[in-house]
Amino acid sequence: MGWSTDADLQNLDCGILENHELLSTDIEALSSEECFKIGVCAYKNQNYNEAYAFLLSANLKGYDKSASFQKYFAASKLAVDSINQLARNSADLKNQIQATHHLLGSSANPVENLAKLEEQNNSSQENLLNYIFLVFAISGIFLAGKLLINHKRVNTHNIFLAIFLFGVSIMLFELSMYWIKEFNYTPKEFFFNIHFYIWAPSLYLYIRKKLNITSNGNTMKITKHYGVFVFFCLLLLIHINITDSLNSPLSPSNNVAFIIQNAYLKFFHSTLYLILLVRLYKGHKESLNFSNKKWFILAISFLAAIILIVFSRALFAEIPSFNYISKYIGAILLSLFIGVCAVMLFIQPEILTKTEALKPKTTPKVKYKNSGLTEAMIETLSHQLLELIENKKVYLDNTITLEKLAKNLNTDRYSLSQVINQEFGKNFYEFINDFRVQEAINIIEKNDYQIDLITDLIYESGFNNKVSFYKAFKKRKGMTPSQYIKEQTSDIIING
Repeated sequence: MGWSTDADLQNLDCGILENHELLSTDIEALSSEECFKIGVCAYKNQNYNEAYAFLLSANLKGYDKSASFQKYFAASKLAVDSINQLARNSADLKNQIQATHHLLGSSANPVENLAKLEEQNNSSQENLLNYIFLVFAISGIFLAGKLLINHKRVNTHNIFLAIFLFGVSIMLFELSMYWIKEFNYTPKEFFFNIHFYIWAPSLYLYIRKKLNITSNGNTMKITKHYGVFVFFCLLLLIHINITDSLNSPLSPSNNVAFIIQNAYLKFFHSTLYLILLVRLYKGHKESLNFSNKKWFILAISFLAAIILIVFSRALFAEIPSFNYISKYIGAILLSLFIGVCAVMLFIQPEILTKTEALKPKTTPKVKYKNSGLTEAMIETLSHQLLELIENKKVYLDNTITLEKLAKNLNTDRYSLSQVINQEFGKNFYEFINDFRVQEAINIIEKNDYQIDLITDLIYESGFNNKVSFYKAFKKRKGMTPSQYIKEQTSDIIING
């Protein structure tokens, strides 16, 4: 290539630009070298829009991406962005362009200085928003640690939720650090570019484990899901450590950077897990209680929104302003998700941290064929029943009866009995005892399996005698409460 060094560019004859018609020439008729030469000359003459157009054309025509090309291409692109941002203040526009040109001529690293100049143009409102992002990011990291410390012992699905939340928070943390000029954070490569590959697998494994879906070879299956993330970790190490004095566009470091930053790869990887998550939800939708159903929809919708942003970034990568706008929209989404998780962990932590007690799928009973309840009425009454159970914990009342429960729901005992039998496949007492046994398990876990008297569990979980408690517990867990505590304590010791 004819103009591949800084020395050549300093001696470049730009007299040809005095002919205005040259800038109007059909770009398609020019070679990549001619496009590059015109782009550099246009930049030196402060014609930044023309400079960016010709340099972009040179890039698309396959021009050798030398250090000089990358420097002028990045500088002209950023100059165009700065012009667009300052369009409402024409008095400052000229000074901004001159400052950009001065940085290119005087700094050994003009792209870094131009990035700093862009940051200085953030309004006070944007700067405040960046600090808000930082607060949410730190909060998310704290919540991930809290999940690992408080909820990982038995409910191992919380480990995957913590990994997912940590990855989300790290992305928001890096973005806010980069946008806040006081931190002067300009990494060679953002860590969230590889953390992205851990989000979708972690969310999928979290929901799968929360639904109590297990299979043989569980450890190997988990390792397989994180294989892509490990691969990209190795690529990042290569990219950070490899240097190429020739700055060749074919250098391993440049190729690795392209792979790590490729938005299409992120899109296809995450979309695969989104499909798996949707199938998982649809397969168990009828068995989920109302609260968990809403939580799963929220988590899946969040991932879908992020995937949509990634796909948009891949499609509109050539639009200078879209990179900035899409990252800000993503940061807002990340902050909202972290905020929702924080509220849920402090108000109703069991929705996130407890495994889901699935309702068995049943078919309508023949004895209700003449019932006056429509399907819509049955579904409404079923949701009201679950909300009453979860919010008021009426099962802790050891005197609760079908009549009392029906009165709380403003219905009759026959209609309520039909809903429990038809929707849950159980009679009233079996249905209530399911929640009582789960309450006993929650109490055991909360006390770190240090229960002095089993009899204390009987009344605290809503049972009124030892026989019914032991019978109900053994039916659901296959062992007595004492055996359950002993077995779980042994597992904790073994797993460290």
